[in-house]
Amino acid sequence: MTDPAGTARPCDLLVTAAWVITVDADRRILRDGGIAVTGDTIVAVGKAADLDREFTPARRIDRPDSVVLPGMANGHRHLLCCAKGAMPEGGTTLQSLRRFIYPSFSSLEPEDMNVYARHATAEMIRNGTTLFEEPGCNHIDAVLPAIAESGMRARIGLWTWDQRGSGGSDGLPDWLRLDTAAAIRRLEDGLATVQAFGNARIRPAVCVEGVTTCSDELTVAAARLAEESRTLAVQHKSTSQREVELELKVFGERPVKHTASIKALNEYTLLNHVTSLDADDVAAIADSGATVSWNPSTALKLAKGTTQHSRFPELVAAGVPMGLGTDAENCSNHQDICRAIYLAALLPRDAREDPGAVSAETAVELGTLGGARALRFDDVTGSLEPGKQADIVVFDTDDYDWRPLHNPIANLAYGVTGHSVDTVLIGGEVVLENKKSTVFDEDALREEVEATDRRILNKIGIDPSPAWPVI
Repeated sequence: MTDPAGTARPCDLLVTAAWVITVDADRRILRDGGIAVTGDTIVAVGKAADLDREFTPARRIDRPDSVVLPGMANGHRHLLCCAKGAMPEGGTTLQSLRRFIYPSFSSLEPEDMNVYARHATAEMIRNGTTLFEEPGCNHIDAVLPAIAESGMRARIGLWTWDQRGSGGSDGLPDWLRLDTAAAIRRLEDGLATVQAFGNARIRPAVCVEGVTTCSDELTVAAARLAEESRTLAVQHKSTSQREVELELKVFGERPVKHTASIKALNEYTLLNHVTSLDADDVAAIADSGATVSWNPSTALKLAKGTTQHSRFPELVAAGVPMGLGTDAENCSNHQDICRAIYLAALLPRDAREDPGAVSAETAVELGTLGGARALRFDDVTGSLEPGKQADIVVFDTDDYDWRPLHNPIANLAYGVTGHSVDTVLIGGEVVLENKKSTVFDEDALREEVEATDRRILNKIGIDPSPAWPVI
C-alpha cells in the first residue's frame, strides 16, 4: 500500500519477489524483497512492504514465489559460430581450432556474423545473462548493431594474431595472415570502431588470440594499448597442458610466467581459460591485478585436463577477479551460466577430494558480480544495490529444479538451469518476459541461424550428421 500520508515518491518500476539475492557488499538475501527502479538505475533495495510504503511505481512486476538475481555475466563467449554439435568429435584444443574453428571463422561474411550475434545474444538473455565478453570477432561493424539491438552489455574487440607464436603457422588459415605491424593496426582499428559506435553498454577490448599464435611484440603492444585506453587486453592463455609444453620448449617459461616476463600481464589483462597453472602462475596473476574467465564446460569437452592441472580455488583464494564463461557454441554447446556455476562448484571438489574447495556461494558470485569484476563492468552491474544499473533476472520457481526451496543459493549452484529464467531486465528495460524475447522474433531467428549454419558447414566440408545410422 502507498503511504496514506502522501509521502511516497514516484519510481518507474517496482520488482517484488520471495527471494532477492543482492550480491551486495554484505551479500544480503532479502525474504519478500523488492527493487525500485527509476530510469535505468536501481534507487532502492529492501523489504517489499517497506518499498510499497516508500514508492508509487508506474509499473510493477510482482512475482511472490520467484527468486531474483543480478544479471549474470558470461566472461568468454565467441559470437563467431552457432553450429551446435557440428564440430568433429575427439579433438584437443589445438586440433579443434585448426580442424574446425579457424575454417568456420574464415568462411563468415558480415551478414552471417549479424545473424550469429543476434542469435547468441537472444540465447544468452533467455538464460539470464545480461553482460558478456566477446574475446575476438570478425566483421565487427555487423556485430555491434546486433548487440545494441539486444540491449546487452558487452566487451568486444577484433580477433587478432600475427602467426608468430610458439605453435608456428602450421594449420593456420590465410584469412588473417598479418604481419605484426598490421596486427597492431587491427587492434587499434577495433578499439576505435567500438569507441566510435558510441553505445554506453558496449565497451571495447583489445583482443589477441594468444593460443601459440602471437609474437611477444604483438602481445606487449596489446597490453600497452589496453593500458593506455584503460580497457582490457584479452588473451587465451594456458588453455591446455599442450600449450604449456610448447611455450616451455620455445621460451623456457610457462605461458603465464612468460606473459609476466615480457611485461604484458597487468591489471588491464583478462586471461581466458588458464586451465593449466602452477603455484607461480597463480601468484603472478594475483600480483599483476589481472582478471580471469573460467570456462569449465569448454575445458571438459576439449579434454583440457582441468581437473588435473587447474588452480581455480587458489585463484579465488588469492582474490583474483574471476568470472565464468561458456566459450563458442561448439565448445560448450550451451550458453547457460547456471550450468557453468554448477560445474564451478563441483569440479574442484572432486579434483581435490575436498567438499569445501569451492562453496555454493562462491560459485554463484562468480556467475554474477565476479564476472562483472573480471570484465571491469562492476561499476554499473553485477549486484543489486542503489546506484547500479537495473540488470535483473527473475527466476520462475514453479519448476522441479527449484522445489523444495529452502536455500536458493544451493538450488542455483546444484540444480537450476537457465530454462527457469522468466523475466530479464537490462538497464530497467524488459528484454525477456514470460520466457519470450521482447526484442527478437525468435522463430524467424532460429530459421536464419539454421540456414546460415548449413551453408557454412557445407562450405568448409563438415557433415554434422550423427555417428549412429540415420534411417
